Amino acid sequence: MSDPNHTFLTSPWYAMGQNVDGELRINETATRARAGILNGISAATIFILLGRPEIDIVIYVGPIVIFDMITAAVFGLTPLSPTGLLGTAITMKFEALWKPTNPKRFAWTLGAGMGITCTLMRLFNIRNEYIALVVIMCYVLTWLEGVLGFCVGCWMYRILFMRKAAKKEECVACAPSESFRASSSKGVPMKVDETDSVEESLPDGGSSQELDC
Repeated sequence: MSDPNHTFLTSPWYAMGQNVDGELRINETATRARAGILNGISAATIFILLGRPEIDIVIYVGPIVIFDMITAAVFGLTPLSPTGLLGTAITMKFEALWKPTNPKRFAWTLGAGMGITCTLMRLFNIRNEYIALVVIMCYVLTWLEGVLGFCVGCWMYRILFMRKAAKKEECVACAPSESFRASSSKGVPMKVDETDSVEESLPDGGSSQELDC
């Protein structure tokens, strides 16, 4: 049975995700594909920085990545994020895995910060070797998300908000489930069953739909 929420554009188009069972969610399958694309961009940038230093690659790639991260953090994967559009397009035939949007927004804001850091380092004529160190960090982070399904920014978000008991449920939901991690080793996206989410007891009988991490 097809998922009615699994569409190329969100509704409305400027929403960061889709309304799934009354909560705003984003397709994790597409975000992993997007991370893979960014991983390839990072690898190419590292190669050019160290192997062909005469090519001023950061001055071009930096602003593109900043734009991509900011638009994804504000409007989601579509329709303004270039890598988000590609990631969504190539995963349309795969089953969607819905995750909370706020952890992704936090992670992509950090990604924009790393892009700004690289661009400023270039503008201040910092040596390519030091810029490459930041890009290598981007490479590792995108590899972890694209290949293993582990979003470090989402994990940081979960840690930062765990002190608020009423917010634990959504923060736990942003972490990869056991079944999804198992499927990652085979390279096959897998939809997480509702029972995979860890349900935390909320004060005063609050429901998960009231949460907004």
